[in-house]
Amino acid sequence: MSAGVWEMVGAGLAVVAPLVGVPLTVMTFYLKSLREQQAGRFSDLTERVSTTGKELRRVVEDVGQIRRNFATKEEWLRETMWARQRIEALSAASMRAETELESQGGLVATSERTHRLVAEMAKKVGVGEARPKVQDDGESR
Repeated sequence: MSAGVWEMVGAGLAVVAPLVGVPLTVMTFYLKSLREQQAGRFSDLTERVSTTGKELRRVVEDVGQIRRNFATKEEWLRETMWARQRIEALSAASMRAETELESQGGLVATSERTHRLVAEMAKKVGVGEARPKVQDDGESR
């Protein structure tokens, strides 16, 4: 190609470049700012949801504690009896396991140790002993 053609192409590009480059640059910066704004909003939303979840768990725990603090004596006794029944069931299960081990004849020493440990646990929690009478002064636990 001749030098005149290259000059014409160069002049044409010099005229067209600002018409294309400036709007393209503006669009690039606009899209970049939109992306940063969305990332910031997402980060803020994530933090708010996390905080809301933590506060909701705290409220649920507080309500549960309030319900427990203001439980009636009957509810407290019912919970205590249920726990005692579960401990007695655990003790009975360990006794059955000990009986099976003794009948098999192999692990008698381990079974005796297990029975001793269960008996000690039962004594610590008061299973099988007379429970002390709790005076009710009209206040809930």
